[in-house]
Amino acid sequence: MLRIEIDLFSGRPNPVWIITDAKETERLLGSIAEQPGVTARQGVGYSGLGFREVRIDALGDDEPRYKRLPPHFAIASTAVKNLKASGALARRVIESMPLRSPVQLLEHTVTPPSLKLRDGILERLQRFLDLRVRPRRPRPPPRPSNPLRTTVRDDKCTKCEYEVSQFNPGFWNTPSVQPFNNCYNYGRNWRTNTFAQPGRAHGAQTSTMACNTVTAAAMADGLVKRCTCLPVSEWPRRLVALVIDPGFDYHWYRHQRGGFWGHKPGGTAARNVDNSGVIITNPETCDRGGYTDFCGYFYAGRSVVIN
Repeated sequence: MLRIEIDLFSGRPNPVWIITDAKETERLLGSIAEQPGVTARQGVGYSGLGFREVRIDALGDDEPRYKRLPPHFAIASTAVKNLKASGALARRVIESMPLRSPVQLLEHTVTPPSLKLRDGILERLQRFLDLRVRPRRPRPPPRPSNPLRTTVRDDKCTKCEYEVSQFNPGFWNTPSVQPFNNCYNYGRNWRTNTFAQPGRAHGAQTSTMACNTVTAAAMADGLVKRCTCLPVSEWPRRLVALVIDPGFDYHWYRHQRGGFWGHKPGGTAARNVDNSGVIITNPETCDRGGYTDFCGYFYAGRSVVIN
């Protein structure tokens, strides 16, 4: 059996399914093994917003083995030597995604297989291949002299204050934390290890990826719209921004000390740069890939509970 994961989303769990048919497993592995330069280690290529790679994992120790293939690898990653051929293989894998999975997974409660999902993945794969993005090393942010939180006045609503903290990606980018926390965890600055979803902690989670629905879900958790001033009792208060890939996914940014914004696309590393490798000084104008809808700014205070 093989586990297929499309590393794509930031907020929602990635699309995942299981291949149980032995002949289909052998056919897929054989077609990948016969082409050199189409595989790479998982998680070493592009890691920004949008499509990143297709991950393939053998689930048993007696699956068919091929000379070039380890039990865990990625295709359509910018780390492969032949991205064109690898992308073509990825397209075939995605096109075979079952619309009703014979194996029900926990991820399917939030990201169920569907024709709309499959078509959306294929569209974003093609966009990824057309751009031919390459991984960039984030520039180190300026180091503030004080490592603790600082209270600042909101320049858009001067009666309000909130806290900014030192950019600390090392907290998030460890094996025990990174895969289990997403952009919502980062925005709220609360590691739950549950891939937190807006509204889930209060029975208000939504499956409709639009500004109004995700906003309502997040406000059920306690977020308030910018310029709704929070009292000092809500310290530390965060300024966060919400964007949407329409009908597909959501993403959050958090304002950091130093005047820039940090974020964490899905289970990838936390960073302070956009899809073009530029430090984010304005989440409204930075390169967000397919996350085209800017939904607005919010404050998240101490009482905001997420899960």
